[in-house]
Amino acid sequence: MRCCPSQGGPTVRQAADDGRERVRSASLASTDQMVTNERPESCPRASDRVVVELVSGQVFPDRCRSSQCAYCLPLNARRRSLAITMAAPTRMIRLSLVSNSDDESPAKTALIRIKRIRQALKRMAVPMGEWCYTIEKNPKDTGYHAHCLQTGPYIPQDRLQEACERAKAGIPYINAIKRKGVWTSRYGLKGFGADGYGLKTFRANGSPTEALRINNGRLEHHTRGFYSFDGEPLPVRDMERLAIAEMNANNPKAFIGMRGEDVQRVMGDIGLRHRLILDVNRRLADKLRALR
Repeated sequence: MRCCPSQGGPTVRQAADDGRERVRSASLASTDQMVTNERPESCPRASDRVVVELVSGQVFPDRCRSSQCAYCLPLNARRRSLAITMAAPTRMIRLSLVSNSDDESPAKTALIRIKRIRQALKRMAVPMGEWCYTIEKNPKDTGYHAHCLQTGPYIPQDRLQEACERAKAGIPYINAIKRKGVWTSRYGLKGFGADGYGLKTFRANGSPTEALRINNGRLEHHTRGFYSFDGEPLPVRDMERLAIAEMNANNPKAFIGMRGEDVQRVMGDIGLRHRLILDVNRRLADKLRALR
């Protein structure tokens, strides 16, 4: 289900105000050269229904929303990157070897090693904050590394290095996030096409399908408290809705699904269109209010 902002309603604006600056507080580390990648023009699994933005009148084809779909995967990654940005990560951590090149289950090994890293930090009484990370294949086929975004206190490099040595996870690198924008979270999900709305991939030998396989069918992995709003952990889908509402706070939108043959009738009936906008806004406001 799509999440849309109200048409200027104070309840939705108030619900999104607290996250406004946090959505704008991320950055980007340097990335590899992008290469063009073919992507379907529409979702091959979509029904004959369409999605209409009632305020502008724009009509979009429906989609299955499955990450197994080549069309929907980059859009799902873009939604997730907005949620990651709203979590306001402050540092980027690169773990250079979370799985070996010949590992048939790199995600399983990586999750174990990262868990051990965090356990080692805990034993050393080092606060580690919350992490969100994506596993990628090293360019020279020397194994797999993890791009991690961290919220919380600074982890000293030497302590993190010691924890990585205990977990056999290679050499870590820590960088503070300085550049404003949403680019950090898109960089973490670039393998899924989150950068540029999914029209590009991150390397010539990479693809969204391969990135999904490496990550065991998931866009990213995160610790329990990474997605939080006003100090309260949220399910990732709710964080996505809140982030999208914030993104559209100054540009009201109201999405609704319908049959293609009904579009002309609905858009031509000003009274019906207005009532539908109010109904979409009310349902969204109820959802956002529940998050507070």
